[in-house]
Amino acid sequence: PTPHSAANHPSAASPTSVDTTPSPRRGLPILRCRDVTVSGRLPRPVTLTLDGGDRLLVTGPNGAGKSTLLAILAKQLAPSTGEVRHLSQARVAYLGQEVPAWPATALAFEVYEQHVGRLRSAGRLGDGDPLPLTATGLLDKEALRTPVGRMSLGQQRRLDLALRLAERPDLLILDEPTNHLSAPLVDDLTAALLETPAAIVVATHDRLMLVDLAAWPTLHLSAEDTGSTEQPPGNARKARVTHPTVGPPGARPGAVGIT
Repeated sequence: PTPHSAANHPSAASPTSVDTTPSPRRGLPILRCRDVTVSGRLPRPVTLTLDGGDRLLVTGPNGAGKSTLLAILAKQLAPSTGEVRHLSQARVAYLGQEVPAWPATALAFEVYEQHVGRLRSAGRLGDGDPLPLTATGLLDKEALRTPVGRMSLGQQRRLDLALRLAERPDLLILDEPTNHLSAPLVDDLTAALLETPAAIVVATHDRLMLVDLAAWPTLHLSAEDTGSTEQPPGNARKARVTHPTVGPPGARPGAVGIT
């Protein structure tokens, strides 16, 4: 393959936060993905490199394999060929398009606390690590004490995002993060993504988010399974090098760096 570089609004006073704490991993290896494919879903091999603080926007029509690729990167789906490695004990958080099957009677804050407890038990968080649920600005006080079975899709989506942020990830992988979110919250989320020190991978169809993230290195997957990549404009070349690649086996190697 040819290497290339790569929510309803709770309150106007509580903008969404993706504060993952300034990461000492900036510039350090986070993820290595080599020649991954999935039979019938992602036939063309994809290779990419993500380091701390990198950005990658994944685009393409429905059926092109965007969700499949993001699930592979998050190790939620095993590839048919190739491999994905998470390096340097990196924390990787993944927001899929569907919310988890939470107990319908559990309150939102209970779901959050149970999630944090599981992270701690697994050694993925220390006592002082998790981002407080109220600090995200994603749910108001009433929603925090609402059974998840009675929450709207937008509220459930915001809760799921809050759980991912609780992990203070080094890499945040977001599949259509604007689904069921209001325009004001999408604006807040986009602003937070632009500022966070975490590495970010986003797949989206949202037109405004695509415009706002247009400076990011882009990996475009086509419905014909012939991937292509696009470089950001010259005046936006400030990100650490990202190397998404996609193409048929045997393609001539090359590299494009963004500094």
